[in-house]
Amino acid sequence: MSAVDKPWAKDRAFVTAVRHEVENLIRRGNIFYWRARVPAAFIHCRPGSRLSLSLLCSDHRKAQIIGRKLNTRLAELKKHSKNMMTTRQQLQSLFEHERDKELERLDDICTMAKRNGRGGDVVEMELDLEVGWACQLLAKFGTRVELSLEDGCAGLA
Repeated sequence: MSAVDKPWAKDRAFVTAVRHEVENLIRRGNIFYWRARVPAAFIHCRPGSRLSLSLLCSDHRKAQIIGRKLNTRLAELKKHSKNMMTTRQQLQSLFEHERDKELERLDDICTMAKRNGRGGDVVEMELDLEVGWACQLLAKFGTRVELSLEDGCAGLA
């Protein structure tokens, strides 16, 4: 087997789907897809079935942001037992709605950045998102609660 025949080789011309840093994120062509396995806890879904959703974007960082958001939402649904009665179609429509919400939010950030002269700069968008998370944590917990990334922190719950 030569280096070109290996799927993990540097030349990936024959590989159609490539995994990225974010779990369940796949790129086919220039479009990113979120392809997650439906947890076994959802009893109305066939075991081993997958949710496949086009993220409708070709920007790697935007796709990572949306993929992380969808992964977080799936973990939240898995954690809460009252949501286990949903079907695969209900999950699909829920995640399509989440994707659309996140795309709209990222477009709003991009529009505001264009008004301020920083349009399309993905690094600036990421910084704006981090500042937004910090402001949300301050609004929720105030300045008297010390927050960190360690286990047991109230901000991680």
